[in-house]
Amino acid sequence: MSQKKLELTIELVPGTAWFQSLYNLYVDSGQSAKWRKIKEELFIKEGRQCFICGEKDTRLEAHEFWYYDNKNNIQKLMSIHHLCSMCHKIKHFGFWCYTVEGEKLLKQSGLTREDLVKHFCEVNSCTDETFEEHWIESYTTWEKRSEHEWVQDLGEYDPGKKFI
Repeated sequence: MSQKKLELTIELVPGTAWFQSLYNLYVDSGQSAKWRKIKEELFIKEGRQCFICGEKDTRLEAHEFWYYDNKNNIQKLMSIHHLCSMCHKIKHFGFWCYTVEGEKLLKQSGLTREDLVKHFCEVNSCTDETFEEHWIESYTTWEKRSEHEWVQDLGEYDPGKKFI
């Protein structure tokens, strides 16, 4: 792949860690107010625009950015940022384009795989070929990571810590 740093990347969560997010932790335990508080703090800190592409006047979705320690199988929550719907779909490209539920929802939204690839290429000023190389690399990493169970480290967002 080219040496150019991509601003928007695909971040596939290992299959063994699906639905193990801070968002799910709060919603599933009836603590939705804590999640809303995090989102409010993001609006104050980052404004009302996509953290990656800068899109304004659009619905913003909070995205959890994780670091993977592949040696020790630790998945660490590094930050949370608001993304526009298109950038968020790129982050979870595998779900949207390669699961039955995701494909159905993508179709209902009036979008296609090609629309997502186009957004990726526009944000990164790159070609479809660069996207496909990145997709293959991301998927290969996902396959390897999905072979292992992951221990989560919620970092500063750990509900046991006073951050809210």
